[in-house]
Amino acid sequence: MTSRDALRRVGIGRVMVSRLVLAVGVFAYFAATEERFFTTNNVFTIFEGFAQLGLAALAIGLTIIAGELDLSIGSAAAVGGILAVTWAGLGLIPAVVLVTLVGAAFGALQGFTIYRLRIASIVFTLGTLIGLRGVAFLISNEDTVVVPDFDIAKVVKEQIWIFSPFSIVTIAVLVATGLFLRYSRWGREIFAIGGGRKEAVAAGVPLGRPLVLTFMLSGAMAGLTGALTSLKSGSATPGGFGDLLLPAATAALIGGVAITGGSGSVVGIAVGALTLRFVISGLSLRAEPFYVLTFVTGLLLLLVIAIELLVDRPEARQRLREWLARYRSRERPRATIT
Repeated sequence: MTSRDALRRVGIGRVMVSRLVLAVGVFAYFAATEERFFTTNNVFTIFEGFAQLGLAALAIGLTIIAGELDLSIGSAAAVGGILAVTWAGLGLIPAVVLVTLVGAAFGALQGFTIYRLRIASIVFTLGTLIGLRGVAFLISNEDTVVVPDFDIAKVVKEQIWIFSPFSIVTIAVLVATGLFLRYSRWGREIFAIGGGRKEAVAAGVPLGRPLVLTFMLSGAMAGLTGALTSLKSGSATPGGFGDLLLPAATAALIGGVAITGGSGSVVGIAVGALTLRFVISGLSLRAEPFYVLTFVTGLLLLLVIAIELLVDRPEARQRLREWLARYRSRERPRATIT
């Protein structure tokens, strides 16, 4: 068995290798050019940002893999944060578990409705994005909600070397979800309907179950994101998490989730989230303005798309070789006749 075959057997293909190389390259660049980057406290800060971004990227990434799109994760996280802070008197774990279950129930209902009505998820979740934002303002009385005991916030963000309970939970959820997708039949059905819906149905794959399951997981991750982030800060606002969707989708795409569906991995999503956090941390240490961060993020996404075209699509590599050949032929000086 070759080394390439061994990598494929554990789910590491060329696209995944390219993502890992990109992540390591970004990390190495900032570590070499910014002395405060590769320190315990800064790596801890990176993982704190990764804790939120990783869960949100997992939520949106799962729906993209299934050939759908959940635009409501930001609003769902806002509702989850308000509920978690409101229920914080029950204790940290009960509040987080209850909010995650509420998010899962809402997601399952959302997936079932999309399946039964045969409506495009991007249209339906646009409506729930707006509706849930209204719910967030309603249940919070249009005001910031504060935890009754700030010791809960201290527990969530307590530093344990470079990790915190928040980042440890995120890593555990990513590992559990990755194992579920890879080794369970229901997980493989999500990839099947995303890769080719008509073909999957013709092969006997039920459409309803993976759709409901995908949106259930997305809702649970959104609720968990909102709960832990809000409990960590000690408060929740109805307008919170409005900017969560774009970086989450960017992280998922950077991690190798194909926008056309049916392809991607939890490992890739985690790598994409870390890569984006490396960029954010490195530029923040340099006190770069916000527009620089958005520009670099967009440039990074375009770079990843180009890498995907070249690494995963032979026809794209062939076109590039033909273009280079034509370009070189134009550059050669023509022989002169004497």
